Amino acid sequence: QWYQRRVRGAQRKVKRLGQQTQQMLQNYETVCKGFGEHPQRTEPQEFFKYFLDFFFQFEKIEKELYESSDKKTQKHKDTFKRETSKNLINEAMIRHASMY
Repeated sequence: QWYQRRVRGAQRKVKRLGQQTQQMLQNYETVCKGFGEHPQRTEPQEFFKYFLDFFFQFEKIEKELYESSDKKTQKHKDTFKRETSKNLINEAMIRHASMY
């Protein structure tokens, strides 16, 4: 009896696993067709690698844009500081000259 219960439990699990596998294959087929790919000719690893490559490229470009933006912002701040310093020096020189 113990053995038969174990076998029936294992059979239920195998049946459920088979059903889940079928559902997964149907979902894969739907997704492939939605992106214009042929599910029988395109391996899942190949298909999903497209997405992985896209996300890596996207992150790389996003990082480059932020770094570029940070550099431009810093350059703008440096230019602003120089201009402010020049203006302060000019004002000080004018005040100093007007004292004499």
